[in-house]
Amino acid sequence: MQDNSSDYIFKAYITNTAAYDSGERDNAGTWLYFPANAEEITAAFTEIGLPISATPDMYFFDDYVSDVPGLRLALPMYAHVDDLAMLAQELSDLPDHEFNKLMAVQETPLRLTDFEQFKEYPHNFDYFILIPGMNSDEALGRYQLYESGMVEMPEVWKAGIDPEAFGRKVREQDNGYFTDKGYVLLSGDEWEREKPTVKQDKEVKPSVKDFLKQAKKECAAREVLPPKADKHGPEL
Repeated sequence: MQDNSSDYIFKAYITNTAAYDSGERDNAGTWLYFPANAEEITAAFTEIGLPISATPDMYFFDDYVSDVPGLRLALPMYAHVDDLAMLAQELSDLPDHEFNKLMAVQETPLRLTDFEQFKEYPHNFDYFILIPGMNSDEALGRYQLYESGMVEMPEVWKAGIDPEAFGRKVREQDNGYFTDKGYVLLSGDEWEREKPTVKQDKEVKPSVKDFLKQAKKECAAREVLPPKADKHGPEL
């Protein structure tokens, strides 16, 4: 079992389907912490008695744990381990502000609710705006009046505006929400379903998914390769 409990996006209890169905439930599964590298995934498969070439019908995920609100319920019982590895890695690779934004969004009715949305978030974080530290109508009103540059009028006029009432009107118009991490609203950008393709100018290291694909190909090749026949001389 891995010991990554201090640093993970989520952990999943991966279970050997055949062992579970046969009643060997105590030894049928193990916790796998994500992001997981290829060696850790291979070790988990080995621990539950599966080869790295195992297909998704040979295992399932019996439970999840995550500190990201809503993520546990969105993660599927039946999923390819490669897809979970990719999701966790992309969420882990987010800049701190964008990950904090996700955590804030998940405190609001704007929250992500399904697996596909979480997979798409890393290339859609600009769909949301987070203003850190903003947690009241008064604070929002002062920000809009004096810091945002959105209100152009003499300072003496601004002094006559109630910042709390002004902030409340702004929030209502934005359909925004206050969270522990700040003020969340929609940016107006479209949500992109397809991940944009980015031209790579330099060599890219193989991903966990690429590594596992190659390992599975090699494993499959070993399984189907017939044994070498003994050499015989020509019959005379």
